[in-house]
Amino acid sequence: MKLNKIFKILTLFLPIIAMFSCSFQKDKLNPIIADQNNPIIDTQEDSNIIKPFDDVQQDNTIYFGLNTSNVNAKFSKILNSTVTFLYNHPEASVVIEGHADKRGPKQYNIDLGKRRAEAVKLYLESKGIPSNQISTVSYGSEKPAKIGNTEDAYSKNRRAVIIYS
Repeated sequence: MKLNKIFKILTLFLPIIAMFSCSFQKDKLNPIIADQNNPIIDTQEDSNIIKPFDDVQQDNTIYFGLNTSNVNAKFSKILNSTVTFLYNHPEASVVIEGHADKRGPKQYNIDLGKRRAEAVKLYLESKGIPSNQISTVSYGSEKPAKIGNTEDAYSKNRRAVIIYS
C-alpha cells in the first residue's frame, strides 16, 4: 500500500520537477555568462572568437623588487584575472616575458628575467592552469619599458609581462 502511495506521489511530482528544471535558461544558471558587460566570455553562441579581456590586457604587468623574483601579493588581482581567463578559455595561452633593469651583467639579468617569468608561471599553475597554456621567455634588460638611469625607470623595468595569444 505504501509503495502505491509513493508511486502516485512520484508520478505527480517528477513531471513538475522536470518541467521546472528545464525551464531555466542557461544564463540564469551561470551569472558569469549572463553578464553582458563581462568580457571574459563571448555570449554569442555562433562565435568562437575570444573577446578581449580588457582588464587583463591592460593590467598585464607584475613588478618586482631589486634582485628578486618573488611575486608580491598586491598583484594577485591581475594574476587571478589571468587564471579566470585561461580557465574559461582552455584554447588560449599566454607567454610570460621576464625583464630586468639594466644594472648587473647581461647573463645575470637574463637569468633574473627567467626566474621572474617562472615565478608567475608557477603562480598560475598553482591555481590549476595547465602548463601547456603557459610559456616563458626572458629578455633580461634588452627590452626596457622605460629608458633612463633613475630609480623610477629601473622599477618599471623589473617586471614580468603576460602576453595573451
